[in-house]
Amino acid sequence: MKNPRTFLPLLLLVVCTAPVRAADLVALSPQTWHEYVPQGKEVDAIYGDFVLRNDQLVAVVAHPRRGRNANMTVRDVGGCLIDLTRRDRQSDQLSAYYPGAQLRELRFGGINVEAPETYDASELDRVFVRGHRVTIRLVAAPREKEPDTEVSYTLEDGKPYVELSTTFTNRGKSPVDVELVDAIRADRSFEHGPDGAADLFWAYDKHFGQAYGVLGEGHVVLGSNARQLMVRYRNAEGKTVVSLAPGASYRLTRRIVPGANLFDLKRVATEWGGKPDRSVGVTVKDTAGKPIVGADVVLTVGDKRNAWGRTDDRGELSVLMTAGTLSISALGHGKKEVPLSADAGPTLAVELPEAGAVVARISDEQGGPIPCKIQFIGREGTPTPDFGPDSGEFAIKNVYYSPDGQFRRVLDPGSYDVIVSYGPEYNAVFTQLDVQRGKETSLAAKLIRAVKTDGWISADFHSHSSPSGDNTSSQLGRVLNLLCEHVEYAPCTEHNRLSTYDPHLKRLGAERRMGTCVGIELTGSPLPLNHQNAFPLVLRPNTQDGGGPTADSDPAIQIERLALWDGASDKLVQVNHPDIGWMFRDRNGDGEPDSGFSGMFGHMDVIEVHPLRTIFGDALVPYEGRMQNNTIRNWLQLLNQGRRIPGVSNTDAHYNFHGSGWLRNYLKSPTDDPAEIRALDVVHAAERGHLVMSTGPFLEVKLRAGERPTNEAIPGDDLAGPGGKTTLSVRVQCPNWFDVDRVQVFLNGVAAEPLNFTRRSSPERFSNGTVKFEQDIPLRLEKDSHVIVVAIGEQSKLGPVMGPEHGNELPVAVSNPIFVDVDGGGFKANGDTLGKLPTKISR
Repeated sequence: MKNPRTFLPLLLLVVCTAPVRAADLVALSPQTWHEYVPQGKEVDAIYGDFVLRNDQLVAVVAHPRRGRNANMTVRDVGGCLIDLTRRDRQSDQLSAYYPGAQLRELRFGGINVEAPETYDASELDRVFVRGHRVTIRLVAAPREKEPDTEVSYTLEDGKPYVELSTTFTNRGKSPVDVELVDAIRADRSFEHGPDGAADLFWAYDKHFGQAYGVLGEGHVVLGSNARQLMVRYRNAEGKTVVSLAPGASYRLTRRIVPGANLFDLKRVATEWGGKPDRSVGVTVKDTAGKPIVGADVVLTVGDKRNAWGRTDDRGELSVLMTAGTLSISALGHGKKEVPLSADAGPTLAVELPEAGAVVARISDEQGGPIPCKIQFIGREGTPTPDFGPDSGEFAIKNVYYSPDGQFRRVLDPGSYDVIVSYGPEYNAVFTQLDVQRGKETSLAAKLIRAVKTDGWISADFHSHSSPSGDNTSSQLGRVLNLLCEHVEYAPCTEHNRLSTYDPHLKRLGAERRMGTCVGIELTGSPLPLNHQNAFPLVLRPNTQDGGGPTADSDPAIQIERLALWDGASDKLVQVNHPDIGWMFRDRNGDGEPDSGFSGMFGHMDVIEVHPLRTIFGDALVPYEGRMQNNTIRNWLQLLNQGRRIPGVSNTDAHYNFHGSGWLRNYLKSPTDDPAEIRALDVVHAAERGHLVMSTGPFLEVKLRAGERPTNEAIPGDDLAGPGGKTTLSVRVQCPNWFDVDRVQVFLNGVAAEPLNFTRRSSPERFSNGTVKFEQDIPLRLEKDSHVIVVAIGEQSKLGPVMGPEHGNELPVAVSNPIFVDVDGGGFKANGDTLGKLPTKISR
């Protein structure tokens, strides 16, 4: 391609007619970003992408460059539509719309503008064009035995859609076939389907208030279900594949429509079909005259749902004037059905019963605000509420995340069990309340910090949200989940993209409650071997991948690239969910020992070793219907072979319904104030192994040699213990919602039977208060040993505080090892294999 500085002006076609209202075509840059970038959970625009905007909508076409990825799974989007939303209710939820189903690589082709008002197209990255109708043209790279392809996106002022056209031209000497197909990524909480009556393909996420429609000019729009939805077109001859003779061309034009609901899409489809817009403005209020926000309005025609949507902040929704039945419902307000005639008036007022509501005032011990998680569970026949999907923010399923403990929430009348919690250092409040229609019910609670963790902070080094590409969770919702579980430090670690939690903490007024920094999970194949986290890193905002490194199919190359990123800056490099047998001893995966991925070993600072409970398990453990290597046991084997890699435990949370909080790390810290935590203090504590892994219990471990308190070690330390005479101090604390009933000391990876203490066999060592176990245990070590302490509640579970899935986890904490030099020659690993060393397990 020629230099765009000289090439672009030659492609600028100006059709001079009288100027009218404007549509804009703008290249995103630091100068245009804040004015033109759309808003929404799925926005993937970066500098260099092109924005089409009029008074109705804003759309983003990704810059047609090789390597332009929206995220880890939405890839090769150059020239694709990646963001689209109405301007009056911005909520972009589109991952990508691929013209031609991602079959061809596109490059820049030119710009057309009708009735120009302003244009500057001297440089591709500074395009600014305004006119009545603007078009950006893209062309596919030529391929042998395939047609030349041109894709164009056109926006006209006042139009509620983007016109997308593809022109196929056969410049060869033989006929070629062209499949009439596109693809759309609109994931997880979207409903979707073709509407044969309207020749419309639609996708609608009612929870985030965004719908997308596809209309085909002269074509019937079909659809098929898959993660990447295929949108197929059938022409007037009934064909979805057309044959082009040499020299022939074929044009496929469709309109891509954003709306707040299905009624919006149907309205555009009706107008395009030549029928007038006949709509009814529905207003939904309660019996007190207050508008009901987010009421579900469903139009049924015959026995089929025709269209549906939710009321806006004024309780209003415009619906199609179609003979049928409107069903209107809202949580707490009940349901009403209203007949709708084809000749109804322009407005329709619907009244629902006034709702009851819970008004919460949750405080800390001093009566101040406190983040918290509140669960509502229906009792005595009352249904458990469902506030919204697990990808949401404040209200998810039956959970409400409050950043300050104060909120008002509508509920159905009835009786509820309520759980108020703030992570495992606080006692949870278990209470009941009754909600009456039309009345407010007070929920007052004081959260008491029972567990004292002075000098230690809790952290989760591995979390995800929608920018990762393999889930659709709101990143704000992830931050709320972390915050309300009292995670005090959490780097932002999206897949293959640098990102930050800072804007969300600022929005919530919670900058001083949780420390954070920029990080990444660099995610390559093969899974689960080639995933590594790192933090802190330098974010380059609004650039490809945030300026982060790219993945590689060779794990050794990838982890080295990550370790050396940002000029080999000081950072933590963490190996995620590894198959230790494969990684360390079986590179080719044939089950026979070899040197493994030895190029990785020098770059890994810490390694994930959960699940923690399986430290008492066998070499192989069941996982999702198959057997896999027991990671934490394999870690013990590594330690015995002299590989001193600290263990960590993280949630790897992808969704926001109890996703964070049930697994964490406790790290030694020079400060207990989250606002004062420095990223490199966290990095260095983890690198030194000054860390205890936990599903909730707070476990303190110290080992002392002799009588001098200065000769004392915590997890991760070395300790000189001449003659092996030492004293192990163990203290375990729990809140009021789970218990610990066993403390086991491991010596060189072996659970020492004389050092197995249970509530049943040694009840005098345990108590029923917050401090479950506090003992000084004499240890006489015969040789160099690494000492690990495990505290577990074998007869307990995390329970309902952690939700229906993670509530089944056992309370367990595992310390990192303390390395004791008995003979004065420096610590030496004993080499015990603890049975057969692992290799890769066939999957």
